[in-house]
This record gives sequence, C-alpha cells and structure tokens, in this order.
Amino acid sequence: MTHLRVLYGCDDNYAPYAGVSMTSLFESNRDLDEITVYFAGADIAPANAEKLEQLARSYGRAFHFLDCRSAMRRAEEYRLGVWNNSLATWLRFFVFDQIPEEADRLIWLDSDTLVLDSLRSLCGMPLEGFALAAACDSMCLRARYELGFSEEDPYFNAGVLVFNLACWRQENIEARMMDFLGRRAALYARNDQDLLNDCLKGRIARLHPRWNCQGTLMAYRPRDYLAVYRWKGGSYYDEAELEQALARPAVVHFFRFLGDYPWQAGDNLHPAKPLYEAWKARSPWRGLPAAPRRNGTLFAAEKLLYRLLPRRLFLRLFFLAHNRGLPKRPMPQPPR
Repeated sequence: MTHLRVLYGCDDNYAPYAGVSMTSLFESNRDLDEITVYFAGADIAPANAEKLEQLARSYGRAFHFLDCRSAMRRAEEYRLGVWNNSLATWLRFFVFDQIPEEADRLIWLDSDTLVLDSLRSLCGMPLEGFALAAACDSMCLRARYELGFSEEDPYFNAGVLVFNLACWRQENIEARMMDFLGRRAALYARNDQDLLNDCLKGRIARLHPRWNCQGTLMAYRPRDYLAVYRWKGGSYYDEAELEQALARPAVVHFFRFLGDYPWQAGDNLHPAKPLYEAWKARSPWRGLPAAPRRNGTLFAAEKLLYRLLPRRLFLRLFFLAHNRGLPKRPMPQPPR
C-alpha cells in the first residue's frame, strides 16, 4: 500500500494558489491508496482554512494543519530573510517533529506548482546516503559562486523536494542547518534554497526535470536555453532530459516570468497561465479575482522585447541584464 505524504507551507496570500495545487495533486493521484497533506500555514484566514480542509474531505484524503508557532519563533530568532514579505518559506524545516515517526518520505510542494502525474514513484525512490532529492535550478548561476561552489557543482531548486526523513532524524540535520544559519546566513540571498544547497552539498539526489518543470523552460526550446545558460560539467540537464520534461511534465513549477505569476492580471505572458487557469476553474477558488499585475518600466520593456525578438536573442539579452558582474570563479567564503 502506498501512502503519499505531502507538505505545503505558505501565508494567507498564497493559500488559494496552494489550494489550486492541492486540487491538481488529488486529481492526478487518484490511483494512490492514501494521501496525507500537512500544511505549515502562517496566519491562514478561516475562510481559506475551511476551503483547504473541505477540499481534502471531498477527495477522501487526510489533511492536517501543523502548529507553526515554534517554527515562526525560530525564524524570527535567526532574523531570516523574507520571501514575498513572509517567513512562511522557512517553516517547513522546523515542523518535522509533527510528522509521524513511521513516515520515511515526505514530499514538499511549493504553492506555485501543479501536479500533472502520479507521485507514486517518488514515495519509494531510493535515497540511501542522501538527505533529500531535488531538481536542478534553471536560472541561478550566480548562486553557486556566491556559496563558494565550483562550476561543476549542481545547484538545486527548492520548489519540489523529496525528504528522506529517516536520514533527517538519524543525523539531526535540523541542528546542522541551525549551525549553518548561525554562521553563514548572510550569504543566503535566495533564503532557504541557498541554505539547503549549502548545508546539504553532496547530500542531494538529482530528480529528473519532469518532477520540477520550471516555468522558464516552458517559454524556450531546450536548445536555445542551453545555448545561453552554459552550465558546466554535469551540473545541469542535457537537451534530451529537458525535452522529456516538457513532453511529459509531472510537476509544473511556475516561477515568475517577466515579472508575473500566472494568476496575475494585465499583460501576462506567463507560459503556464492557461494551464493554471484551467486548474483554478476546477478548484474551490474558481471565482477568485486575478491578483494585481506588477507595474514598472523594466517589466514593460522586457515584455515588449519578448514579443519582438527571436527567443534566443531575447534570452541572451535577459541573461546579460540579470547576470552583470557574474563571478568567473567561486567567491571567498567563511568556513563551511
């Protein structure tokens, strides 16, 4: 019998998007015997909380809000960086003591994801010697150098994670992470994602990109993307792997694209917007108005160029604009 355990976490602003993601999770995993969703919420409004719970009940699945008061105190104590004006992204690391001891796998899904295929194979994937599994990040070249990584070192995205809870408990990885935060938190421009890569370097198994098909990749042909973002050695995927991910994505992870998430109004060119709208229409949040668009000269200019230029040329200009001063070698670091 397969028991899928999934962890979400967000504040109330992102609760509807987590709910759309949960809808896709339940629909795409009807084949599984048991699904339990744990939710690390920060100030979730009663209306959204009830919708989340009712959504799980409507599919006959278990749902548990986790007590995040202690986790929030830890995040504040370490003065951790916010993401979208919230500390919610950090809470997942401080709630594992509320997951049953018999659970040896826990899958984290960001709120800006859609599940399009069964997650059954992730429940039993071998993780001996690894603390978790993740997919490589599609954009963060700079992050590797800032953390002191070499060009050959992979850098992983934190949007879809498969935690090896047995390893997490046996090695007391939470305490190790607290040690890294105490010594190296100033390096973590990308917050919890940088912490995971830094603290667990060499202990992260690589997922196929179909398990975290990132929105950026949906806008470009893999050949064009790889011609501009020149990852070294085996630190990223090859063209065939990216083609496979786009042909049969299991989890789509939106990211912002040209300033927008797919749920924002206005001149929104996000490649996953039609997919998001289709799943939103199947969720309890089908009547939710679109979020305000992001205004600004930079976003407007990027969108205009995206429309006018060949994709590879636009991507090259985007790369140059967002990677000015990219280091040529790892930056000096305090001891790991």
